[in-house]
Amino acid sequence: MIDAIDRIIDYFNKRKLDLPDGFFDRRTQFVINGAAFETLLGRSPDDPLILMLARGPAGFRFTAKALQHAIPDAKIERGEIAGGEPSTIAMQLWLSGNLRGTGEAVNAVVPVTLKLAPAGHVEVAEATIDTVVLEKIRDARLRP
Repeated sequence: MIDAIDRIIDYFNKRKLDLPDGFFDRRTQFVINGAAFETLLGRSPDDPLILMLARGPAGFRFTAKALQHAIPDAKIERGEIAGGEPSTIAMQLWLSGNLRGTGEAVNAVVPVTLKLAPAGHVEVAEATIDTVVLEKIRDARLRP
């Protein structure tokens, strides 16, 4: 699992949207600051189209692409991985780069928790990011 996490970080830093086979399944949920990603898209979180965009590999790619648009030179580094329960992996990621449009530097520590399904894939990926930084990323995402 650690090798797969490092590969995803490497892919992200190289602007690739590849994923290791079986890392996410189509129902994997992404949570940002306590809110499921599908609830943030402005439509019913039960809408099949929203679920298709917000969950699983598609949800990861949708989010990664939006982040890379907002921070064109975005880089991620990983801190130590901690495992409390056998089905949970926790780590800190460092997100750095410059915001689109303003060039303002972003340097954020993002705690991430991965909850694993019995089959071994990520069932829920939770990230927490400073709300001020998140708002700046959202604003930058809207810039051409």
